[in-house]
Amino acid sequence: MAALQIHYRIPLLITYFINVQANLEGPFLFFGPKSLEKYKRPALKFLEQDDLMRIYGEQSAIVVFNNQDSVPLSSGYFPRLRKMLEGHTTLVLPQDFLDVHPDYISNETQMLTLQGPWSERDAQMTETFARLQDIYGAGRVLGILGNSVSQSQADYTEGEWNRVRRQADESSTSAGTPSSEEDRPVRQGPKYSLYNATGPPGKSALLYSSGWPELRWANGSTTVLDTQVGEPTVKPTRLYTILVVRFADGDSRDKITLEFSFKQAGGWWQAVGVEVKFGLENTGLNLQAPAPPDAPAAVLGRAYECSLPLIYSSEEATLTLPDIQMQPFMDSTEKFADAFNCIGFTTVPIWSGLMVSFIMLIGLGISITMIMDIKTMDRFENNRSKQLTITVTE
Repeated sequence: MAALQIHYRIPLLITYFINVQANLEGPFLFFGPKSLEKYKRPALKFLEQDDLMRIYGEQSAIVVFNNQDSVPLSSGYFPRLRKMLEGHTTLVLPQDFLDVHPDYISNETQMLTLQGPWSERDAQMTETFARLQDIYGAGRVLGILGNSVSQSQADYTEGEWNRVRRQADESSTSAGTPSSEEDRPVRQGPKYSLYNATGPPGKSALLYSSGWPELRWANGSTTVLDTQVGEPTVKPTRLYTILVVRFADGDSRDKITLEFSFKQAGGWWQAVGVEVKFGLENTGLNLQAPAPPDAPAAVLGRAYECSLPLIYSSEEATLTLPDIQMQPFMDSTEKFADAFNCIGFTTVPIWSGLMVSFIMLIGLGISITMIMDIKTMDRFENNRSKQLTITVTE
């Protein structure tokens, strides 16, 4: 009978879940399991990528509540949720992005898009979380509240959530740094780019470029992606490993996301292409890597490097990475392994030099043969012998 009740509840939950690949922005509220207590940090301290992966892996199910409203969140919007969480552990993360999205780690991850009046959103969150606890058990479901619209003034609810947020704001003010996102200076990266994404064993990726990625449109305009947002992440799928890197889109709040795809077959890995996404769009530009044999590729466990620019292209735009070195499907991203070079052993100058040398050797051989074919006289005249007579035939 219990099994029938569980199977009956699952179709009801499906009506609530909308699977969207939106880029969630912080601050984030984690709530539910008691195991969150050991991951609490002081104000303004972010959780490392390994800690996030451990949190996701400890849960039987994860539900992500995605708020799509520019109005800052406050305690008055979710009275039922606030009351429900009085008996649960909560964890506030002040970071702007999650280095690892939960659906990359847990197969039991669902996303609920909050829409409609605030009372309906409050009811959706509490009822959905309660149903999941009935299915998976109390304390075995992790709830995550985030935003797909920037919340620079987000103030979740009173109590512990608000105290952590207020501590972060006071720390920023006392340190002399701006507390609002508008006054925060734009973070400029170095003159080179290094994207280090740690994932499950055998799925990590490392990509280096001596310059910033440049997105050039068909009309001639160019967008230089010089301000990275958050940390790169790895999105492993059944067929591909995807390296996800996010950038700020100029002075706006929008983000540009690059998703580099790699596949493996026959003991080799190969770069397939890159998908460029803008803001909250689920789809974007699909740029293809150069066709073989010019496509970046190497044996598994080895890197690929090239001093020539790597160009991903389509009819709409091109993405250029100068002087690159990359290696996916890694166990550890501490350093690159031995690399395959795109130049190879026989370049055009080498072939030209070999051809000229071969021509010179042929000429030298003909000359030596002609010299060896010259016949010299074996008798010479003197005053004692008879004069030599040489008959010449015309």
